[in-house]
Amino acid sequence: MIPGSPATASMRRLLTELGESGRTGALHVGGVPGGVLYLIAGRISYAESPACPGLGERLVSSGRLAPQTWRAVYAEGRGTHRVGRMLVRGGWLGQNELALRVVAVIADATHALLQQADAPARFVPGERHWLGEVAGVDLGSPGHLTAARLRAVPRPRRHRRRVPATGP
Repeated sequence: MIPGSPATASMRRLLTELGESGRTGALHVGGVPGGVLYLIAGRISYAESPACPGLGERLVSSGRLAPQTWRAVYAEGRGTHRVGRMLVRGGWLGQNELALRVVAVIADATHALLQQADAPARFVPGERHWLGEVAGVDLGSPGHLTAARLRAVPRPRRHRRRVPATGP
């Protein structure tokens, strides 16, 4: 899809309207790859798409969290929308690190969703994500989310291995 085409413009317009009206809920985007944008008070709080790794996959594949740690935190916090809070309170991640990682997930997934031509979308008011409120992207400000801004965000490196520190 060409950036700025009618499908991309209408998705951007819809996101801007949801942001400016301060809506809370989930925007389900159909098509391929599809996905969901979660909003809290008009700000994107999380985004997911099968085209992009989510927070858990990124934390585990980077070696930041052990798979069993992620599974335990996710299982305990998902029903109450407190996974993010549990990661921070449990000392697994700092607040700023979590916020930056969530923003990277949002950027990747939103970029994928904005590329879909004529994707059907439906907004479900009040639907929340299991992560809870961590970080958001303001949709109603002068610097609101656009496809061009998302392309400017560096893509995360995939399958990056941690190198153990050496020395004293």
